[in-house]
Amino acid sequence: MVDQEENQEAEKREQVTEPSCMVRMFNDQTCGRQVHPAPGVDNEPVCLMHSKDPDKSIAAFQGEFERILSDAGEGDADFTSFVFPNADYHSREFRAVCRFSAATFTQDADFSGATFTQDAYFNGAKFTQDAYFRVTTFTQDAYFNLATFTEDADFSGATFTQDAYFGGAPLTHDAFFGFPPFTLDAHFRGAKFTQDANFNFATFTQDAYFEEVSFTRYAHFDRAKFMQDAHFNGATFTQDAYFNGAKFTQDAYFRVTTFTQDAYFYSATFTQDAYFNRATFTQVAQFDGAKFTQDAHFEEARFAGEADFTVTKFTNNTFFLKAIFERRVTFYRTEFPKEDKLQFYASFSLARFEKPEDVLFFGKYLGRVFFLNCDVSRFQLSSVQWRQRRGNKKRMVFEEFIDTNEKDTLPMRLNGDNPDERNYDLIAELYQQLKKNYDNKGDYWTAGDFHYGEMEMKRKSSSRHNSVLRWLHRNLGLVAWYKYASDYGESYVKPFLSLLFVLGVFTFIYPAFSLHRVSSEKGSPSRPVGQTRSLTPDMDKVSYANLFQFLTSYQNRRLRGTGEFFAQSAMTTVSVASLGRVSADYEPQSLSGRFAALIELLLTSTLIALFLLAVQRQVRR
Repeated sequence: MVDQEENQEAEKREQVTEPSCMVRMFNDQTCGRQVHPAPGVDNEPVCLMHSKDPDKSIAAFQGEFERILSDAGEGDADFTSFVFPNADYHSREFRAVCRFSAATFTQDADFSGATFTQDAYFNGAKFTQDAYFRVTTFTQDAYFNLATFTEDADFSGATFTQDAYFGGAPLTHDAFFGFPPFTLDAHFRGAKFTQDANFNFATFTQDAYFEEVSFTRYAHFDRAKFMQDAHFNGATFTQDAYFNGAKFTQDAYFRVTTFTQDAYFYSATFTQDAYFNRATFTQVAQFDGAKFTQDAHFEEARFAGEADFTVTKFTNNTFFLKAIFERRVTFYRTEFPKEDKLQFYASFSLARFEKPEDVLFFGKYLGRVFFLNCDVSRFQLSSVQWRQRRGNKKRMVFEEFIDTNEKDTLPMRLNGDNPDERNYDLIAELYQQLKKNYDNKGDYWTAGDFHYGEMEMKRKSSSRHNSVLRWLHRNLGLVAWYKYASDYGESYVKPFLSLLFVLGVFTFIYPAFSLHRVSSEKGSPSRPVGQTRSLTPDMDKVSYANLFQFLTSYQNRRLRGTGEFFAQSAMTTVSVASLGRVSADYEPQSLSGRFAALIELLLTSTLIALFLLAVQRQVRR
């Protein structure tokens, strides 16, 4: 009995004194395995599974690895912080919850074709050589948070049936994710790809999170499909970024994203809203053939290199508010919202173009493009179409039409003290810039339309709060009469017809004030009105009071008498209009008649001047 007690005490002393591995596992318990002797290799005594000894037994390591899997069944298989001398697990089926957290793979790690039926934890793992996960299937969640890939990471054809987490993972060599369907959320938030990252043809069935990801080398997302939201906010692309043919079925977020080199979005499709707010494109930004089915947001985006939107299609609202374009910008056959979609428009309000002469708009409709507070005087506007006014079909800008409650229209809104419906002065400034643009390239016809628009804004602008005074200003002011008389100098037909009308009116007005025969002292000839009549004192004047004498003086030829009566009045009208250069037998002598002559002179002189101005414009054209 005493011997038995002594033996138990000896065993206890052995268990207490025998060193064991103190590495913390997943359950926060120590490993407890027997220490593997590796002098000068490990900083502290650890077991075979945690030892960094390059000469440790691979067979013994794999034997313990298989035992852990077997004992776990479909429960937890804890490989936390293991140091794998070899990892060839291709085509294996892992039925347990595999915890490779903080594990180190000193050689190539090959999980190609493997299947993880439970959650797979590789968070914090270190892959010092190539990591192969080609055609690997993750049936449940896959965790690669803060994992380090020192060499190539190949996930080509991998299947992520549930969530995939790559947040904060530094991939220091090429990473290949070609063709993998991420069935649930894919989390790469904060990951670092120090070599090429290849997601060509990848399918993200749920949300894809690439926020604040750093792509040090080339990033390939060609033909990738984002079935839910794509989050690239704050991401940095140090080398070229390729999204050619990519499809964004839901919202695409590229807010504050930095493209240090070229960004390619050839033929990319954005089915829902696309957000590039405050994004920076340091080099070329290629959106050739891209399609934005819903709203496209480029507010405060910075294009330091060339921006190419050739054949890009903007179907809905497009916002470039306060965007900065530092080099050439091309909108060649770019499709902006059309006239039949009245609720949509494109806005360049407050955008800054460092080289406006290198801004090209070619061959498309700009009738729903908002250019307010944006200097367009030197843009290349070639073969573009504008809105047309009702009635005269003259070109006009969208700023006259847009609802001032719409987004980006704040500059058009006036404070409560101003009674105008919108800021007509700013719109007039835009018309002036467009007029200058077309004048400089010799397109005077289009420039004339924009001159008309500029004057219309000046006519409508009024600081008067009284509704009657505002109406008078807009409809009977000098600018309004300028419009009625000659379409602001753009029509020579209107002043000509108006001149004829004025002459005709005064032809009928003068007899009401009596026209008197010009005396011989003034050097005008004195002759009878008709050759067959005898001159009477009453015939020395043309007045409706003696119209009957004119009619009877021609011996019943009353038609000729009527013609003579109004012919004399018409000659007087022409004489007044020509400042006496055309002589007449009669002239107004009463005070009222002379006042009428003064009014006629002012009207006819103005109309003649407008006529000559309009003719000059047409000749120049």
